[in-house]
Amino acid sequence: MNELEAFIAEARRNPNLQAQLKDCALEKWGDQHTPLDVDTAKVIEVAKRAGFHVSEADICLAQCQQLNNFWRFEMENAFVARRTLARIQMQILGSNDAIDYYSF
Repeated sequence: MNELEAFIAEARRNPNLQAQLKDCALEKWGDQHTPLDVDTAKVIEVAKRAGFHVSEADICLAQCQQLNNFWRFEMENAFVARRTLARIQMQILGSNDAIDYYSF
């Protein structure tokens, strides 16, 4: 667990940190979301006062990694959905031909 993850975990448990971060949507932070539209300077300062070494680069890296994971997840879902739709279309047409997923 890196410092940012450790800080988020502690902030979720600690009512004092929650109060300091009340306008930072703490409840949305976690495995699939790092604050994108919060005052990063405030998050860093609160983390520092709590004994964590979190930088703007740490937050940016976490945001980019999570957005990349989200993008990949959505793209993979799109491909699976397209293939499933093609199979359904082929079943309806009653064709036993090989499915060309890109022609439908």
